[in-house]
Amino acid sequence: MKQLVEIDSKLKISTKEFYRNRFAGQTLIETLVAIFILVMGITAALGLSIYAYASSTNITKQIIATGLAREGIEAVKNMRDTNWLKIATPNDDCYDYPTMDDIAKCYKDWLNPNGGFDYNLSPANDYKEYRLVVDPSTALFWDIKVEPPPPNGKYGLNFDNNITGVNFRGYYTTPTASGDIHGTSEYYRKLILSTQAPNSDPPFNQASEGPRLLVISQVWWTDKKCPRVQDWPGLGKCSIELQTLLTNWKNY
Repeated sequence: MKQLVEIDSKLKISTKEFYRNRFAGQTLIETLVAIFILVMGITAALGLSIYAYASSTNITKQIIATGLAREGIEAVKNMRDTNWLKIATPNDDCYDYPTMDDIAKCYKDWLNPNGGFDYNLSPANDYKEYRLVVDPSTALFWDIKVEPPPPNGKYGLNFDNNITGVNFRGYYTTPTASGDIHGTSEYYRKLILSTQAPNSDPPFNQASEGPRLLVISQVWWTDKKCPRVQDWPGLGKCSIELQTLLTNWKNY
């Protein structure tokens, strides 16, 4: 005769069934498998989050660097335009295509004007490296400074929400920057200016193309796999280069 266990006044089950139902549950292997699946899921989600964050950070730095490179190009272009404005009276003996005579008006001294920006470039095939600086003490605000060859060039950028007395927010280098090679931000910028002249004569007295100003704007930055370097590392994961050619189109 089976031994019965009274659960309540209306229900009686066998002792074997009672203990089997009471102690039923997951085995150790089932628990380990569940933990393994849980850990794998968390690891995959965490890895995906880290990858997404790193990609987002890298894209953000690329966007900032592209803006800084474009800013360098635009600053030099504005310097050229400012040079035209600084020359009150244009020359009236420049080459004129329709008549093929030297009767046109133009701005001959567009690379080295008085009172404007001086690129310190000779008329033919000169090459120099610069840093674009913010100089709030001058009316021109932007300026370029010739830098010595590597490893002494100072191209590190600083960041300021508001330079004293000037409504300016962004990345900059100061005119002095004594000892400031790496700056306080993660970005560097170098400008390379070079005159390209197919002939020795400038365009104001010849029919052929005259000197062009080659502007190269190089920006590089630090990242997890890109350590700080004080000079252009070449095109790679953490660098960008933009180029343009400027001419004195007002000659024509």
